[in-house]
This record gives sequence, C-alpha cells and structure tokens, in this order.
Amino acid sequence: MKAVRGYEGRPVVVDVDDAPGWDDGELLDMAVAGICASDLSYLKYGTAFVLGHELAGRRADGTPVLVEGQFGCGTCDLCREGRNNLCGQTTSMALGMKRDGGMVEQFRVPANKVFDVPAGLDVADASLAEPAAVSWHGVRLGGAAPGRTVAVVGGGSIGQLAAAAAQTQGADEVVLAARYPHQHEIRERLGVGEPAEGALYDVVIEAAGSPSSLHRSIELLKPGGTIALLGVYFDGMDLPHSALRGKEVTLVVSMGYCGHAGRREMLQAAEMLAARPEIPEALITHRFPLADAAEAFRVASDRSTGAVKVVVEVT
Repeated sequence: MKAVRGYEGRPVVVDVDDAPGWDDGELLDMAVAGICASDLSYLKYGTAFVLGHELAGRRADGTPVLVEGQFGCGTCDLCREGRNNLCGQTTSMALGMKRDGGMVEQFRVPANKVFDVPAGLDVADASLAEPAAVSWHGVRLGGAAPGRTVAVVGGGSIGQLAAAAAQTQGADEVVLAARYPHQHEIRERLGVGEPAEGALYDVVIEAAGSPSSLHRSIELLKPGGTIALLGVYFDGMDLPHSALRGKEVTLVVSMGYCGHAGRREMLQAAEMLAARPEIPEALITHRFPLADAAEAFRVASDRSTGAVKVVVEVT
C-alpha cells in the first residue's frame, strides 16, 4: 500500500508492506489527511516516519470516522480523566514525528480514538476536525463565553477555526486580525469582524506563534484579560514582561485537545463543522491525490499560493 513518509527533509510516496499504527488497533481505510504546520516542522527536523495526524477514514463496513490523533498512555490518572493531552507520554507518541502517522491507505488506530463522523459533515472534509479541536480547546481555556468579547490574532487555519469556535461557544463579539487578503476573505465569509480602532477585548487568542503576534495580542487585550496561546514557539519565547505586567495579563498555554464535561472536544469541533458547512468550504483551499503529496506539501509551505488548509485525498 502507498504511504507518505519523510525522507531527507521532504515527503515521498513509498510502498509499505503492512498498515502502520497500533498492532491491536482497528484497521481503517483512510480517506483524507490534512497537512499541518507541525508536519512541515517534522520534515524540517528530519522525520523518517509516515506523516499525518489530521485524519479521517472509514471502518470496514464503510462508516465514516474521525481519528483523534493525539494519544496518551491510556492508563494514567490524566488519561482516565479524559485529559490525555496532559499525559507525560503524549508528546512521545506524536504521529509523524515519534511514530508513524496516518497519511497511508490503511492505518491501525486504538478503538477509543475512533469516532463516527457527525451527520452533515462529509468525510472528505472531516480531517479538519483535528485542527478545529485544537482551536476549540484553546478558546475554551481562554474563557470565551456569553458576555465576553474575543479577538483572534492570526488568519491561518487555526486562527480562523478559533474565531468560529469563539462564535459557537457564545462570545458576544468575535474579531480576527489577519495579514493576507485571502485570510480576510475567509474571515468575512465566516461572519467575523476586524478589531476596531482602539477597541480592547476580554480574551485574545494568539494563533500565529510569532513575537509580533504576541505583542499585537497584548495591545488588543483589556487590562486584567486573558491571552490563550495557540501559536507554537518551536525556538522558545522572549516574553515582553513589562507589557504583560502592565495589564496583569493571564497567559494560558493550550496543549492540543481532550475531554471536557463528559464530551470529547474533537466531537464538539466536528459538530461545529457539520452545523456550519461554510467553514470547511472556506478553509480547505487545496486538495491533492496521494500520488501528488509532494506538490501538496509544497503548496502548503508557500504562502504565496493562498493556501490555508491543504488536504491529501488518500482514497
């Protein structure tokens, strides 16, 4: 079967003899895999594993399913509480970097990480539920709720999904600060405003992972407000302490997604996508077959292409 594996810093389509994944896992026919900024970073760091953690596929009986692509040990107190994102083994199981991911024709997944795709969400769009869950979790940690205003800094897929999650979680006002024209077009399609001149917000979601976006987040925040960090700082952070102190900022760092109040956040995010089909229509800007995975990764890494979310259609 065909798979996309890292090789000397680039993705290559290879033949594999057996379905990768967990030996005792459920065998899924994979349908689609999204390309994440993490995948691009894994290639940069020289991964030789099969890529892919934004995944959707089908059971043997054809039922479309989501793959919750963040794993823990499954036995510790945190995992039993549903907070597997905080398990000490989660990062050591990162799909595509620490072990094989699911950008392959068939993939074995632990049964407790397989969920039916909600009615109304096409399996071809369902890989978007994984980054949507990342955004959902960060927005929830930040405190988006009725009676509160939310600003998002960063117009990539995580930022756009964070704005949609803040809307769904009931924030009174949601705005997004974006850089590129195509990001503003998506913002408008999702009914999200722009920060008003001089306006300050209760919660700011930093979704770009750069020093400038962090500074902009502080500028937009009300004194005593909360900044939730969705952006990833691979090379560490140089915190602007004086600016943070001046507003007594609460800084919350978000780690993936988990279970909350008896529900899996990935399912909540998938239900949001099912209820609002304009979200995947706006965010999935490019689709490529598995054979053209190298071109898919090139497009995803080149901002001049206008790509927001690029997916590889496995079957």
